[in-house]
Amino acid sequence: MSIRRVFDRIKSLDMPGDPPIPGTQVSMMQATTDWILFILAVGLSGLAFLSIEQMLLSPRGAFGPTILQTTDPGPAVISMVAALVVVFLIGASAGRLLRSASKGLVVIGLGLAWLAWRLEGVEFVAFGGSMKWVAIESLLWTLVVLLMTTGVYLISGPLPCVQPKEGRKICENWATSSSAGFFMLSGLAVLPVVWLFAQSPMRGQAVASVIVGCVAVGMIGRMLAPHAQPLLLMVAPVLAGALAQWAMSFMIPSSELATMYMERSFPHLLIPVPIDWAAGSLIGVPWGIYFGNAFLQHDDGEQAAQLSSS
Repeated sequence: MSIRRVFDRIKSLDMPGDPPIPGTQVSMMQATTDWILFILAVGLSGLAFLSIEQMLLSPRGAFGPTILQTTDPGPAVISMVAALVVVFLIGASAGRLLRSASKGLVVIGLGLAWLAWRLEGVEFVAFGGSMKWVAIESLLWTLVVLLMTTGVYLISGPLPCVQPKEGRKICENWATSSSAGFFMLSGLAVLPVVWLFAQSPMRGQAVASVIVGCVAVGMIGRMLAPHAQPLLLMVAPVLAGALAQWAMSFMIPSSELATMYMERSFPHLLIPVPIDWAAGSLIGVPWGIYFGNAFLQHDDGEQAAQLSSS
């Protein structure tokens, strides 16, 4: 394969989580620069989160997996908030420079997944934690994901691939239109996928199961509501996971969790911890939007360019 053909391949690659814009092309130099910026941003995001790992010490002597049930919750919360602010600035800047909010969100999600992979798993909860506190923390991550998504979209701009309905000049409102309901309903798709793929408490498998589930959410939401910016779609799977955990915390007595864990009958939906749901959503949903975009019909590049510049 010639060097020219290699560069052509690089040029043709879309960035992670970035649906292609109809009628637009990216130069070889721009594509290479974008990849360098993306990889650099992901590295900085991961390092920012890893810097607070020591603050997430659990009563078992390991790190994590939850923040509210660490040995010293106050400093753990403060350090996580500080890390989130830093990583938000990194992700939002990356989204602005790379011309896509999806890219910025994936940057944040990969950094969060790096930290999640290093933390202790659900066994801490099974042998001494509280599943209700896990559900509460997942609900708090829902708010964090919403704030991060809104901020990144404000700084990076809307996705140009989201186009108004035929005959209309503007897209549907992402929060008050019927599309908002479709986005939230799409979040339920994460539950059967996580139930299927989260077969063990291994950290990599837990995070990966949520990412795969969120890819499904992104695809379904993009196809059901193609004319609204998918901000709520980022939040939907985290909320679905939190509500599922909350419901199961009442259905299963805490005293039985350890036995179920040892007998390998632990409910699969309880295996991902709160940080897994957040990381999985920030990574998987943009990828799902990317894949779902391939099933949609688009106008020519002129409308996409107008949306991009507005």
